[in-house]
Amino acid sequence: MNKNLFKVYICRPYCVFFKEEKKEDMSCMGAQVVEMLVGNGRIDSSKISRYKKEPVLWEKHKKNLETYVCSRCSFREQDCDFQSENPPDNTEPCGGFILLALLKENNMINESDMELSCE
Repeated sequence: MNKNLFKVYICRPYCVFFKEEKKEDMSCMGAQVVEMLVGNGRIDSSKISRYKKEPVLWEKHKKNLETYVCSRCSFREQDCDFQSENPPDNTEPCGGFILLALLKENNMINESDMELSCE
């Protein structure tokens, strides 16, 4: 997935941390997992709809996505309030996490897809 598609499908619609004109050297692990799933043909990027952010889904999929995404993310220790012990009210996860939760909820990815992302 090229950088422009990355921004279009993951960062711009879902990530509160995304700054349009700022060049990022790194991406969150959630975005990297989505990129890997697209690259492996598990997700067709043209079929990713624009979903509405649904905080209830973040909590529903938090434990599962923590295993496959957050535990491996370089932003977790210093920059991730969402996975902290006492997250502030209205804290959002990264855009990749949000999109993965939406994809899981809409049956576009499953447990075996997530397991493959760890290999």
